[in-house]
Amino acid sequence: MKRAIFLAFCLALVAAARATSQNPAPAAGAQQTPRSGAATAQSQPPPAAQYRLTPEKRAQAIAYSRARYVLYFVGLAVSILIYFFLWRARIAEHFRDWARRASRRHFIQSLIFAPLFVVAASVLSFPVDWYSDFVLERRFGLSTQGFASWLGDWGKSVAIGVVFGVFLVWAFYAFVRRSPRRWWLYFWLISIPLTVFVTMVEPYVVEPLFFKFTPLEATEPALTNRIEAMLRHSGLSIPRSRIFEMDASTKTKTLNAYVSGLGASKRVVVWDTTLKKMTPDETLLVLGHETGHYVLHHIPKQIALDELVFFFLTYFGFIAVNRIVERSGARTGIEGVGDLASLPVVLLVLTVMVFLGSPAINGISRHYEHQADQFGLEVAYGVVPDPNGAEVRSLQVLGEVDLADPDPNSFIKFWLYTHPPLDERIRFAATYRPWTEGKPSELVQPRE
Repeated sequence: MKRAIFLAFCLALVAAARATSQNPAPAAGAQQTPRSGAATAQSQPPPAAQYRLTPEKRAQAIAYSRARYVLYFVGLAVSILIYFFLWRARIAEHFRDWARRASRRHFIQSLIFAPLFVVAASVLSFPVDWYSDFVLERRFGLSTQGFASWLGDWGKSVAIGVVFGVFLVWAFYAFVRRSPRRWWLYFWLISIPLTVFVTMVEPYVVEPLFFKFTPLEATEPALTNRIEAMLRHSGLSIPRSRIFEMDASTKTKTLNAYVSGLGASKRVVVWDTTLKKMTPDETLLVLGHETGHYVLHHIPKQIALDELVFFFLTYFGFIAVNRIVERSGARTGIEGVGDLASLPVVLLVLTVMVFLGSPAINGISRHYEHQADQFGLEVAYGVVPDPNGAEVRSLQVLGEVDLADPDPNSFIKFWLYTHPPLDERIRFAATYRPWTEGKPSELVQPRE
């Protein structure tokens, strides 16, 4: 998520730190065959249970991964310094004064203050955004996007941050002024339906601003038929209208697929780069992983668990913000927590809170990603001759193209990874086959 959007979402405590994960989101391949395909898979030797790279590719992947890790912590430090600067240099105070001169109404003041603040913070963070999202990606040959296109996307992100920022600044300070002692609880409560709403509208409002989406049935009808066959085999279904191809190749060479939305907006998206680099079998298991997120309702489950984490983050943030403003507010032009000029203090504290909560948030994500890997293997069994081999191959291709870290240290995995490390996923993909031991699948019950 771009920094401008994070400014708004952090205020609502719905922007979990999407720490750098070198293993995006796939699962692996499949092929439409009779149920006898399972016997064929069992007769083959087990696939290699290891993420393998050539020495040159391994060095490149390590260098790229290490750079991403460093940039994550640099970005965090820069964000904190930006908020500190906007606070201590009294820039937020000047923005507040301008807003007050324009109107006495709180909403109008928010309509003036929030865009000024979001744009100022975004401009100050531009060098880090530019290097992280544009320079580094091109240096390692992962980007196909020109600077003008990237700058346009950056501008769109700032605009989205402004729109959300106006509403969130208005709502946040309305709660603070009406309930100085319980604003943290009321704002946390309102953040829940807000998160649900944003998740629902994102596929329709935000995603199309950056990429073009085409129903997969229109571009890959044969693959769509095989997806339906795989799901029917297990008594499951996802409407064809909910499966899309995204033109990621206009901006990147990396591979991915994902699930977004809630309720009527929920959908499965596969990048066109994935379709080009992987065989139909491997792509089908990638989609098996993503349909696992869809069928197992991972998005609402993760929202619920993340909100539980955010409850504690909001409370401790409330305590910290109050103490900081009480001790230094008068010297820095802040009249109280209910003053718009306190926003940089609020965001500084919440940035730290979200960072400290990242291990819990990312641990929840890793659990669901592992479960989706398991679902992908189970839903493909009996339809794909060798689901384990296809899973391993797709993850291997993913790692090679995306330059996934072959050996992340324990701290990086614990703090930053939203997915299990790729080598762990490959080992699981190669060895998880309960059907060979006569055991039932845990997540999918295949139909005879």
